[in-house]
Amino acid sequence: MKFKRTKMNAIASGVALGLAAMSAQAADQPTLTTAGAQSSAVFTGGATINGGASFLAAVPADSAVDLLVTIKPAAADVGKAGNLVVIINVPGAGFFIQDSSGAFAPWTQADPIVAASSKTLSASEPLTIFSGLVGSAVGATGVDVQAFVGYYTDSIANLTYSSTPASFSIAAPASSSCPANTTAISGTFKDKAVCSLSGRIESDTHLTSNFSYILDGAVFIGADEVSGSKTKLVIDEGTYVFGQQGLNFLTIARNGQLHANGSASKPVIFTYEGDDTATATTSGQWGGIILNGNAPLNVGGGTAEGEGSTGLYGGSNSADSSGVLTYVQVKYAGQNITEDNELNGIAFQGTGSGTLVDYVQVHNNSDDGIEFFGGTTNAKHIVLTGNEDDALDWTFGWTGKAQFIAIKQNTASEHCIEADNNGDNNDALPRSNPTISNLTCAGASSGGDAGFRLREGTSAKISNVVMSAHNAYCLDIDQTATFANAGGSIAALNGNLTLTNSRLVTGCPFSASDGDTFSVAEFFTAQAGSSLGEVDLMGSSGWMNGPILNAISPSIPTDSFFDQVDYIGAVKDSSSDWTAGWTYSD
Repeated sequence: MKFKRTKMNAIASGVALGLAAMSAQAADQPTLTTAGAQSSAVFTGGATINGGASFLAAVPADSAVDLLVTIKPAAADVGKAGNLVVIINVPGAGFFIQDSSGAFAPWTQADPIVAASSKTLSASEPLTIFSGLVGSAVGATGVDVQAFVGYYTDSIANLTYSSTPASFSIAAPASSSCPANTTAISGTFKDKAVCSLSGRIESDTHLTSNFSYILDGAVFIGADEVSGSKTKLVIDEGTYVFGQQGLNFLTIARNGQLHANGSASKPVIFTYEGDDTATATTSGQWGGIILNGNAPLNVGGGTAEGEGSTGLYGGSNSADSSGVLTYVQVKYAGQNITEDNELNGIAFQGTGSGTLVDYVQVHNNSDDGIEFFGGTTNAKHIVLTGNEDDALDWTFGWTGKAQFIAIKQNTASEHCIEADNNGDNNDALPRSNPTISNLTCAGASSGGDAGFRLREGTSAKISNVVMSAHNAYCLDIDQTATFANAGGSIAALNGNLTLTNSRLVTGCPFSASDGDTFSVAEFFTAQAGSSLGEVDLMGSSGWMNGPILNAISPSIPTDSFFDQVDYIGAVKDSSSDWTAGWTYSD
């Protein structure tokens, strides 16, 4: 349906509009084309349901959407008096221009352009055009919304503007029938009717939140071989996907993508059929999630077969995208393939830097929480709780970046991090070399859990870590190739393997083996800005800094991926607790 003018007026009066300041965003806003007086100006913008963790071209009718835009004026205009312009277009209803009072009035190209606000131009001008717009609430489902923005100095003749709009569509209300490529079955889950996914799906599929969805065995999205556009599995916020007890899992093939578009108030949740009766020791009830990408590995031939015949992964496209995971929970997974082969909560197998991973929790997996098998994927705001092998694992040449990782072990856990390059060829290239900042590794009160195990030739730049006591050790370095890659001696440490600006709890042991080339304890002592001392982790989560930790100065990597925060560890305090509200705890 198309907007009527009265419905545009309902939007203007029913939600907040205007040039409000926009908070820092996690995902890159889509780039818009620049036209007008200053071709070097940059315009970006898009629609988000999760505070900018991801941006959507289509928004569910019942989701609260913000339309965010950023103007970066030409360098010559920064510091000048400027005027900001906002024009909304709703196809079928016409154009509307915002005036200085914040109101929108009908506008045609024959009408004068008026400024929404006047100010001294900064290098970046973040704007919120819409805030909290719910299409179904204002009778605006099934329509498109476009926003053009611009600015001018001195006179309107100097107007610079986005010639392509920041745009999104509001979906029609969800159908009462199971979506395409799913099948209705009897019963309910989380008080919703159930649709089943099975086999290999090679056409786009959209799971709406008015149903729950069961994985019937091994489900594959897309083809193993990459050609043409990728098959997309889109999952709306607040949707449950679950498996029966057994080897039921979801694999995104190399020619597929997973778009799990959760929000803080409505995460996308992957779990098993007994979720309501699960306990603190429940694990390994279903398979897990596997994403196979086309990014580089350091294995022979450049490709590998996933565990449990989960498909081919690896390739030559470091920027490959396997989709988007934002505000996602994965619970109680890790079912055995064989007695010695269990699935990870999420396996990123050869996935590229185009894959967006932000606000993801893996809880009580019976193997690793998250493992990166090569590739270049980056990750932010990761919560790993109660996983029974390693919380975070990597191998086969992972070279991504990660920031804000909160790990809480239980009595069955092994390592917070287990890091490998390649077990068959410790010096294989590209060498595993992630950059990781702001990680908290909270040990269990009993059991044999450990902190970091760095081995098999890996490199890593790890910084701003907080680590509490572990019953086995806090830090271990294994294999001759790992010591050699780090420099071969304490005097010759070369920066390939670092653990800087970090606080480990006093008394937590360092591993020592007869074959070690140099002392692991001396390695830690040599790390810039790192120390042993009191670790005052607080809060019910056990990963929030206390005042002692917050008095320690960080050194955040200067790469633009990393937020320049003023603390070490994953979470500074209750007022900035990014884990609150959307994560699960027993």
